Amino acid sequence: MQIIIKALKGFDLFEDKKSYVEEKFCKFEPMVKEPAVLEFTFEHTHGTRANIDKKVTLNFTMAGMTKAEHIEELDTHFPEAIDKLQKRFENFLSRYNDKLKNHR
Repeated sequence: MQIIIKALKGFDLFEDKKSYVEEKFCKFEPMVKEPAVLEFTFEHTHGTRANIDKKVTLNFTMAGMTKAEHIEELDTHFPEAIDKLQKRFENFLSRYNDKLKNHR
């Protein structure tokens, strides 16, 4: 499973955020069909008064999928957005794998 992490709008993404993403998402490796690509995009939108402006986007592709899965989360801090993204991705994978089992 390949994990790609990048930042938008010219801000630097520190190593601690990258390692946090890898730690949270590497556990899904046994659940995906290779080749699988997880592409994370970090963005600081500066968009709201409540400081809910840290956006993490996940685009996921793997063998057997006809189109990429796109998931976004927005929160006050990147780790919280990553945690929400992890839960949504885990739900997606379990639904996808259940659907595959039912079609066999």
